[in-house]
Amino acid sequence: MIDAIDFIPPENIFLIDPNKRKNIPYFDIAVSAGFANPADNYIRERLNLQDLCVQHPDCTYFVKATGESMLGDYIFPGSILVVDSTRPVETGMVIVIWVNEGWCVKRYIDKSPMIMLESSNAHYAPIYLHPDRDKVSVLGEVIYIVSKPPRYGRPR
Repeated sequence: MIDAIDFIPPENIFLIDPNKRKNIPYFDIAVSAGFANPADNYIRERLNLQDLCVQHPDCTYFVKATGESMLGDYIFPGSILVVDSTRPVETGMVIVIWVNEGWCVKRYIDKSPMIMLESSNAHYAPIYLHPDRDKVSVLGEVIYIVSKPPRYGRPR
């Protein structure tokens, strides 16, 4: 078992800038795994990913993930996490949290009076924290994950 934390460097955390929005085409079609129908290729409107993923622009961050401890939640090295800092933390949430030495992404489990941070990769042991003794600060809940799809035959 790996018991190290995949720390996220501070330079990988960005506050949302609502002034830097760019709309991209949104195709109003169902995507099938079969052959595409050329008649379906029309743009319904232009869509901005911030409009889709960001509910609270002043309290939302983009965080670039590192490490492989959250592969079971489809968080790969290089995934962009959309983190909302307005929501109260509850058991079961995937959060970005400061733990003693740095930022990481884990699943939060309330084990009062302790906190358990759980990875979704079986190679990583859970982390138990004492809020009175450990330096802990929650950035927020991961509400969306933007990733490249894994490639066949390549490790994630």
